[in-house]
Amino acid sequence: MGDSQISFGAGAVYLDFFEDLPRHCAAAGHQSSQFSPLGQRETAAIGVRSTSLASWTANDGAAKGTICDVDEKFGVNAGAYGIQGNDNRAFIQIGRGDDYQFCKPNQTPFEAAFAPGNYDPKLLVLTFLGNSAGRWANNPTATAQDVQRTISQIPSDVPCVFLTSVPVFLEETNDERMRAQTAIVNAFEQSGGHCEVVSGFTAGTRAAIEGQPQFFRQNDAGEVSDPHHPRPAATRLFLDEITPALCEAVVTAIEN
Repeated sequence: MGDSQISFGAGAVYLDFFEDLPRHCAAAGHQSSQFSPLGQRETAAIGVRSTSLASWTANDGAAKGTICDVDEKFGVNAGAYGIQGNDNRAFIQIGRGDDYQFCKPNQTPFEAAFAPGNYDPKLLVLTFLGNSAGRWANNPTATAQDVQRTISQIPSDVPCVFLTSVPVFLEETNDERMRAQTAIVNAFEQSGGHCEVVSGFTAGTRAAIEGQPQFFRQNDAGEVSDPHHPRPAATRLFLDEITPALCEAVVTAIEN
């Protein structure tokens, strides 16, 4: 689960990775048996535009509205992969349909998602960064609050991994996100909660993707037209770079 990077470029790549997790993690030295607690599973990737942890942990107001309100321009607010047998992107409205029960009165989207009879995942992976970069980079109190609310609303028996998202085109944007990553990782580590954390922003991932126009949508003149949503090839490079850390985090999460 994450933000618009899943909707616009990363979703199908994440779906492929987590659908065949043992194979992808074998090169990092992990055995298939380490993933047996996941059992026979279905995998999905859901990304909602302009959201972050503050959106998923809010029970009312504009923050919750970014998830639950109908987008006035497009009529739907989310991209989903792997739901209802559709492994291609299908734009949907969160809160409508049996597979998207995230929006209930007086409940946060996380509380609604994990209510009895709704989602009961064997593994939850959260991937966010951009929409809270300024908040997390500059406000330690708000960062800690986002983490504490997240930890309190995810059932303790649900293995959880928090992964910061893919670097984007502009250096200055990535510089802020790097500071935000440091803040959110520290907050998770200090929380005592059960979510494992993976730092996706590394020297390697930035060097591979930052400033590389071939990994971003371009206009007819060859100029980058969407610097915030890396294309699938960039997400594949990102996952190649962080696979050892991500696999280790998943194994730790499902064994604890």
